[in-house]
Amino acid sequence: MYQIAIANDKGGVGKTTSAIAIASLLASRGRTLLVDADEKTASAVEWAAAGPGLPCEVISIEQMGQMDLSTFAYVVLDTKAGEDSAELLSLAQAVDLLIVPTKPDGVSMRALPKTLAPLIREGITNYRVLITDVPAAPSVEGHDAREALMDLDVPVFAQSVRRASAFSKAALQGVEVRSVKGDSRAKLAHRDYELVVKEILR
Repeated sequence: MYQIAIANDKGGVGKTTSAIAIASLLASRGRTLLVDADEKTASAVEWAAAGPGLPCEVISIEQMGQMDLSTFAYVVLDTKAGEDSAELLSLAQAVDLLIVPTKPDGVSMRALPKTLAPLIREGITNYRVLITDVPAAPSVEGHDAREALMDLDVPVFAQSVRRASAFSKAALQGVEVRSVKGDSRAKLAHRDYELVVKEILR
């Protein structure tokens, strides 16, 4: 069983979107469980319940104790907003991979070093930053954010995730982003996460 946690102490950076996209893609490779650990908003559970369902199994954190996790090839944990640094450190120590999503804007990027500081201080290496909500060209925000992280020796996914309204539509329809109808960017947005999963499994 391979366990992934998706976390950042800053909200609105694409945690649930990333958790659902990654878990849905992993489900084609093996039985996958997505655990919604946000008791307040239960975003992942609500997303799955809004439509025909997702290829992965989705449960709340309260239900996790009733599951036999050994039957799953992959477990993806969608954490609550506001995970503090100590919680991020504990998560990294408990899973195979910690994914820290961030937007490339100045506010998010300024907050990131503080978030990552305990991981760096403790010599944690099983984490990677995923840059999400990247605006289309001619903006170079995504490129600049990646270069800045690489200059700081922060592990970062080579693939970023584009800004696309298809993600919001997918949440409303309760489907994977590739299943959104009438949006020309939906499949491109899905492709971004396909490439992220390839990096995870490499």
